[in-house]
Formats: sequence, C-alpha cells, structure tokens
Amino acid sequence: MRSLQRLGILLLVMLALGACGGTPATQEDGVTLAPTSTPALEATATATATPRPTPTSTPAPTPTPDYIANPLPRPTTPAQTVPETGRTYPPGMYEYIHTQFDVPPPPAPVPDTFVQSLPASPEGVCPLTGLPVDDPAVLQRRPLNVRIDNSPQGRPQSGLAFADVVWEALAEGGITRFTATFLCQSPDVIGPVRSARLIDLQLWPMLDAILVHVGASQPVTDMILSSPWNRANIDEWLGHDAFYRIPAEQAPVSWLRTYTSAARLWQFAERLGEQRPSRTLRGWRFDETPPEGGTPAQTVVIPYSPGTSSVVTYRYDAQTGRYLRDQGDTPHTDRTTGTQLSAATIFIVFADMTVTPIVEDSLGNKSLHFKIWGEGRGIVVRDGRAYEVTWRREGENVLIRPIASDGSIVPFKPGPLWVQIVPADMDVSLSE
Repeated sequence: MRSLQRLGILLLVMLALGACGGTPATQEDGVTLAPTSTPALEATATATATPRPTPTSTPAPTPTPDYIANPLPRPTTPAQTVPETGRTYPPGMYEYIHTQFDVPPPPAPVPDTFVQSLPASPEGVCPLTGLPVDDPAVLQRRPLNVRIDNSPQGRPQSGLAFADVVWEALAEGGITRFTATFLCQSPDVIGPVRSARLIDLQLWPMLDAILVHVGASQPVTDMILSSPWNRANIDEWLGHDAFYRIPAEQAPVSWLRTYTSAARLWQFAERLGEQRPSRTLRGWRFDETPPEGGTPAQTVVIPYSPGTSSVVTYRYDAQTGRYLRDQGDTPHTDRTTGTQLSAATIFIVFADMTVTPIVEDSLGNKSLHFKIWGEGRGIVVRDGRAYEVTWRREGENVLIRPIASDGSIVPFKPGPLWVQIVPADMDVSLSE
C-alpha cells in the first residue's frame, strides 16, 4: 500500500515539472543540480568602421620663372681694378656709364639654375654648331669673341670660314662689323681685328666668352673695364701681346694690320687665369631634319646699307645644303681658304636700335645700340625654307634662342651659324 502511494507522489512531481516546462534536473555525486541557462554573450568592444586612407596629393610642379615679364633687378657691379692701368672703377660705375650716355641699362643675370635648366648638347658635340668634335678637350676651353672688320678695304678677311658663329650688326656709317665666335675650331690666322662696340657688351656675357679687340671709344672702353667680366678681355690697347702686325704692303690702311690666331688667344687667356669652359652655352637645338612648315627661301637679302657693298645676299646651294654669302655683288670669301663663306643656318634677329651720343670716329658717327634681351621677332632660315620665330633672352647670362609658336626651341641645321642682327623695322627680303 505504501509503495503505491510513493509511486503516485513521484508521478505527480514529474507531471508538475513537465507542466512548468523546466529542464530536468541533473544529479552529480548524489546532489540534485538546478538547471542553468547559458547567458547571452555581450559585446566586449564597440564596432568601428575601417578608416579610408587619405589620398596623397601630388604637389604642383614649380613653374619656371618668367624673367621677361618679371625681370630681376640688376645688382650693382662691384668695384673693378684694371692691373694694366692701375685704375679702379667704383661700385656701380658700369651701370652709371650707361645712364650718362643714354644707353639702355643692361639686363640682370638670371640664376644659374635657370641656365642649367636649358637643354645642353650631347657629350662630344659642339654646342655652337651641333657637330661632333674630334677632341672633346676643346670643349673645356672658353669661347673667343673676336671683333673683325667688314669695311670694303678689310675684305677678304681671314678666319671667318672657321668660326662656329658669326654675329653681324651695323657699326656706324652704314658699315657692319663682325663678332666671330671660335670654340670648336682653331684657325691660325684671324683678322683684321678691330675695335669693340656696344653690341659686344651683350654678346660677351651671353656666351661667357673672352672678348678680343683693338680698343674702343672711351665710353665703351670704360664700360668694358668697369664690367663684371673685365678680366676676360684681350685688348691690344692694354698692351696684351696676343696680336701681331702684318706688313704695310699687305694692308694699305694702318688700322687693318692687326691679326692674331686662336692658339695665341687661348694661351693668353691661360695667362690671365680666364681659361675655363663657358657656363652659358645651353639652349640651342640642332637637327639635320628641318621642321615642318615654313615658307620657301632660296634667296635672302639683308639691306644693311642699300646701294652699297654692305648689302648681304645669301643664296641656297642645294648641293651643299648651305647658303652661300655675297657681300654686295661679290662672293664673300675667306682669304686663308679662298672659298666662299657659307651658313648652314641664318638666324635673323630684329632688334630695337637707338643712336647714342657716343662718338665712334673722326667723322662724328654715333654708336648704335641694339637691344637683344627680352623677346622679339626673328626668322630662322635653313634648307631652303624660312620659319617665323620669336627670339627670347631672359637675362644677361642667357643664350638668345628661336622659339616656335608652341613654345619649343626651333632647331638649327648642324654647321656654321650666321646671326644677322638688324633694326626692327628693316625689310629683309626672302624669295624662292
């Protein structure tokens, strides 16, 4: 009877637990354990979005300074002492003399970093002609800027056939004069050597050259000697023994008897302590293939002095690919070679010209000034065609360059270059 009662109580307990939906108890080591529920997991950290990387901005390229639109102020030239005369020019004298003779003030030099940013010729190539040199050592010497006569009595000259570049401009009295630049060739005879002019105060620093001449008018002499480059100056009037005189029977006029050689000049530059490579011969390009476009130009006439032998005519010779030069109605030849002078490229530079108060000769002719810094109109003539360009020169120590409408440098044809500096209003004739 008691067993049935215990069984009934057990069944009632089990039914009660089932009705409550509880989890059956478990028993461990004789102890009944109450069921436990598994607690919900709690987040241990607040979730954050993955940060996106900040893009690195590319810095804008540093623009090339525009020294034409914003020219630099010219620093005052320091005091200069001339050992040959013992004379000292005070600071600023170079600039002061310009103002006293109504000569436009010279431009300031630009930083060397700008000059070095201009394109350079490949190794072993002459930077003035684009032609390979036999001995790269010649490029370690300094260019020579030699003043050469171009009066009718002084023709034919010696050495022009070996010049890398010949610069021609009016002197006075309707006659032109040359500055012949020698670097990659070394002629044995150069002359007749004549006096310097205002144009040399621009070509000299532009090429970082040695100026070679026989004196100058007193104002121009004082400009040369008070300039920052006065030691790179070989002048017969200073007693420099880099010249020789030819006999009177070879030259009827005394002022046409002074001659020299490239070797003599470079040796004298060594004695002056001025023999070193130029720092400015950058910015020209050379290419055998002519640019596209242009207009026919088989003949070029430059009327420096109409009706005289100072009229220059170039005629294209397709066989040699060069322009043969006439002086007046006569082929212009070199005395030492007997050959007609020629140019692979003619670079015509139209420049503002002013007549200054500086008296250059006994006839009272005044010195002419040509402004060849900043920019202006130019023409490049090569391979029978002419190309309109803008010439550009940003500062005293920058090479003048021909620039196309797209801003690129117009290439010269490799070979000798003749630069014709003409008044801005001169009518240069180009024809087929």
